[in-house]
Amino acid sequence: MTTVEPPGAGEPLDELDFRLLAGVRELWEDADPMPATLVDQIRFAIQLEDVDLEVMRIREQEGLAVTRSAAEQGRLITFDSESLTIMVNVSPEPGGTIRLDGWLTPPAEHPIEVRTRNGSLTTTSDAEGRFAVSGVPHGMVQVLVRTAGRSRTVSTPAVEL
Repeated sequence: MTTVEPPGAGEPLDELDFRLLAGVRELWEDADPMPATLVDQIRFAIQLEDVDLEVMRIREQEGLAVTRSAAEQGRLITFDSESLTIMVNVSPEPGGTIRLDGWLTPPAEHPIEVRTRNGSLTTTSDAEGRFAVSGVPHGMVQVLVRTAGRSRTVSTPAVEL
């Protein structure tokens, strides 16, 4: 079978080509625009001080999109890694913030950092692995556990709450 190239196929792009490509770009930007917060989400996710980081995976997807109009009920998200499991209940608070109640398995006292767009909130889990953080703003959130006795920090992926 012989392939026939269209006229001008081997020539450099001209003004008509650039107008056509601009039209295709505009079509895709209208049909599937880049999320306005994508660049901020990427920057947020990679701005970690620790290089030696164990990133967890989400076990249960349900409850990732907690909105300001959500009912009083909480949403449960579970994260797993090789060394740790974190279960987090996400509950709306009066004033438009979120409360995170978490449980670590295996249970132990560990420093906990909740990274948000407004900075970090810190607490420590108790001997049973429980922790709570109030006043978490809506937006990208990431939980870091600085496991006692280990140099590696365990982190959830950044999620939108």
